[in-house]
Amino acid sequence: MKKSRSNRRLFTERRLAIETDKRRALCFFPALWMGTIDVHASSHGVSESSVFIVVTFIAALIAVSVLIITVLTRWGHKQDGISNMMTFCIKYLLETRNEVQKCEAAQALGQVKDPRALIILVDLINDESAEENLRKTAGDGLRNLSGIYGRYEHVIEELISAEERRDHKKIIDILISNFENRNRKYVQSAYVIGREFMRLKEYAEARDWLQKAKSRNEKTVVYVDQISELIRACNEKLFSQGDVLFKVGDYYDALERYALASHDLRPGEKQRFASHLRLACVYYKLKHYGDAYQETLHALHDHHETDHSLRLNGLLKDQRGEIGGTPEADERRNKLLAGIDDCVTNIMTMLTAK
Repeated sequence: MKKSRSNRRLFTERRLAIETDKRRALCFFPALWMGTIDVHASSHGVSESSVFIVVTFIAALIAVSVLIITVLTRWGHKQDGISNMMTFCIKYLLETRNEVQKCEAAQALGQVKDPRALIILVDLINDESAEENLRKTAGDGLRNLSGIYGRYEHVIEELISAEERRDHKKIIDILISNFENRNRKYVQSAYVIGREFMRLKEYAEARDWLQKAKSRNEKTVVYVDQISELIRACNEKLFSQGDVLFKVGDYYDALERYALASHDLRPGEKQRFASHLRLACVYYKLKHYGDAYQETLHALHDHHETDHSLRLNGLLKDQRGEIGGTPEADERRNKLLAGIDDCVTNIMTMLTAK
């Protein structure tokens, strides 16, 4: 009985506790609901502000991107236009025989703020084979370029001054210091520097610069056959200088010219100049018999004047085989050397007559 009463009392107390919790919850939920609305409203306000900032940022970014793209596109079109005009002008200057068109091309270059334009104008001014009217037009164009191209105004004035003094060495120094560095290397600058060295008759240096121009021209074709023709002209001059030095007995300098001319020479050009045979002759005169013999082997391999190469090779081989210190051996050697001398003289007479 007591236990039953105790259970009912415990049940009643729990029920009252539950009722109390319900009343508290009913009081708390409105406040919680109102708080949720406030938080939501606050969050919504923050969200709208954030969205506005993000949208504004994206719009600004798009506007800047469009502006950059527009500027780059216009700059690209401008550069393409300059490049096309440069190609057009060079074509007329190098290929056309119409003097009026050449002058128009030179005049057009005087309006282009581009380093390549002023380099070409410098070359035209110094080109003694060009018509006087064309050289004058190029000079006027360069002076005009000095007035509109502030970046190179001082450089142009130095070039004009050097040209007036016919100071080709100074022109070379100016071109190298301003247009041949890590950031700027033009096919035109290497080409004109090579031409300036040719005007100084320094054909080895000229050929080196023309080789650089040829390498650069392969990436951006500006010149057609002009560079190769100048390189061939340099090779002819070097071999010709070597022949003159050989004739007067200056064999060391002759060897230097022949070696320079033969360096990096294509097989067809080596055959045309019979470079190995020339080297064999000058080595023999220097009494470098082993080197002379080796050069005749190269000459035979590359078909350089085969008959003459074969005869000289046989004589040098016999001379190398002669040993002993008897009078008879000395006499045989002297006869062989006399025969080789005659052979070398005939070969050089034949080569220089071409």
